[in-house]
Amino acid sequence: MIDPINTLAAGVLLILSGMSGLLRHFLFEPQMTNYPKTRPWLMWVYFGFASSLLYLGLRYVTIFFTDKTQTIPPQAGGVMVFLAFVITVYKFAMLANTLTQRFPSAVWARNDRWWDVVRCSRDD
Repeated sequence: MIDPINTLAAGVLLILSGMSGLLRHFLFEPQMTNYPKTRPWLMWVYFGFASSLLYLGLRYVTIFFTDKTQTIPPQAGGVMVFLAFVITVYKFAMLANTLTQRFPSAVWARNDRWWDVVRCSRDD
């Protein structure tokens, strides 16, 4: 029997992943000043992947709230929760990277000072 909490957890994580992916897509949509212009096909990939994550996440959440006794897919197991967690961490890391690219240079300087303090080893 698959635990219904796994279905809810996977659904929520995938929804968060999809939302962060869509936000990143819309941040790239107006041409970013710190990046070269994003290719149209790449914009479609960002949008498609984020939309797919949102769809799958909403499907899991809907299954959790409507039919907890269902034992066939689309209920999520532990592996799907782990995969959803990893995708969420990745998508939020990429979103954080994109957001830092949009910050002014003063914020970059503070960020570099902070990384110099927390860095474990030297590059040289």
